[in-house]
Amino acid sequence: MRSFEYNGFSTDNIVDKPLMMVQFDATNDIDGQNREILKGEKTLYRQEANDYGAFYSDDTSYEFYLVKKDRSPFSQTEQRKVSKWLMSPQTKKKLTGIADDGETVVYIGTFQSVGIKMITGHIDGIRCVFVCDTPFSWVSKKETFICSGQRKIAVEIDCDDSEYLIYPKITIDPANLKQTVTITNHTDQENSMKVNCLPNLPVVIDCKYCTVTDGTVSGVIDYEDLGWSDVGNIYWLRLFDGINQLTLDGSFTLTIEYSAPMARIGDFV
Repeated sequence: MRSFEYNGFSTDNIVDKPLMMVQFDATNDIDGQNREILKGEKTLYRQEANDYGAFYSDDTSYEFYLVKKDRSPFSQTEQRKVSKWLMSPQTKKKLTGIADDGETVVYIGTFQSVGIKMITGHIDGIRCVFVCDTPFSWVSKKETFICSGQRKIAVEIDCDDSEYLIYPKITIDPANLKQTVTITNHTDQENSMKVNCLPNLPVVIDCKYCTVTDGTVSGVIDYEDLGWSDVGNIYWLRLFDGINQLTLDGSFTLTIEYSAPMARIGDFV
């Protein structure tokens, strides 16, 4: 990984010189994902056990070292600053990094330990152990579509879990028109969302958390203002792995934001 951001700072600016990730002891074997299948009991009358799904049994941890790109040692003050940066959070946070292939990847977790590496008699490196809270890394995507009347679009999801459903955050900007816009998902059994929009008031719909806010002051919008009277029959847009075919009706700008799981291994090596 070329660099990463965590807890408000980056490896590029936490100390006076940019930092990079290295390994002092080369490793060829990297543990991937391990999971367990939950099954019911077998009996005399039920020879085939019931399946209850799978869960990932172990947290994935990564050990690496931070060194200055100019190879100069850390001072005690700098070592304390890096330790404070990584070890202060008590709960999981996002670690956003630029991988060696240029992909922006997101890991969610906490730093379990921070130590030092002394080779020349000085603090030459800072040892870090990061423990992921999820079995996957995540890649964030954002796409924008402009519709005038009707438009067919395709949203491609590159997801490493073919059964994972993505509930995106969408922003509908109706510009200066009062209108009802419709988003039809042909990939999801022709289900559709209809949203009443007011002029110059973007609507932000978080389909994962089922919340609706306006795009100006983030105020909560009542479902009734959107034309949603039956709260038990609301369709929240969801996307599947692969190509999702959608049709947009209305004159508006649609922005779709989502994070997809990726089974990437080796970013921290």
